[in-house]
Amino acid sequence: MLVKASVIIAAAGSSRRMGGRDKLWTPLAGRITLARTIDVFEASPVIDKIVLVPNSERIDDATRLCQQEGWSKITSIVEGGMRRQDSVRGGLDSLDTLMPTTQWVMIHDGARPLVTLDILEAGLKMAQECDAAIAAVPVKDTIKQVEQGWITSTLDRSQLWAIQTPQVFSFPLIYHAYQTASIQQEFMDDAALLEHLGKRVAIFKGSYRNIKITTQEDLLIAEALIKGLASI
Repeated sequence: MLVKASVIIAAAGSSRRMGGRDKLWTPLAGRITLARTIDVFEASPVIDKIVLVPNSERIDDATRLCQQEGWSKITSIVEGGMRRQDSVRGGLDSLDTLMPTTQWVMIHDGARPLVTLDILEAGLKMAQECDAAIAAVPVKDTIKQVEQGWITSTLDRSQLWAIQTPQVFSFPLIYHAYQTASIQQEFMDDAALLEHLGKRVAIFKGSYRNIKITTQEDLLIAEALIKGLASI
């Protein structure tokens, strides 16, 4: 029997570095960026339910988009919070209410539309072995630690990985972690929360193409990748 997961798509970002444009609602090679992201999870055989978490201003837009596209896996649309972790917490609460028997959950950035079916399958497989696994790629560049404009050390590149999403977890594990975490404390990602609680998190191979659209330049790169005009 094929094991499946639900996914929470975090789509409540402020797009501060996009010059006022909402990156998730900007056309990307002729299709809205957020729609491209959802398309992958809708098509994946290992995904059974999708919880979409847009910001409050986009709830109506998200509802209309889902109706227009006719995606069958959208379970709920939940209003996002001020921080990413607040949005994820809301998505987890929705899953716990609507599907309390959920075993596995992926958490994915809506701004990563180039994620692939293979990455989703690899992530779920690794999570089944370790309970917590996140997509990552080895760092290519030399990384310097800097304080007040001066280099203080050169980090060992062989031990550095750039973290991506999806991040895949046992649902009871990540849900309990979010219920345990202090509301005031801020975490860079979901894995950091588990690390803070002393839990081990594995990595699985993501893709250098699985970029997060944060700036206008990222949008141009993603479009070139989709059109086959560039490779990474």
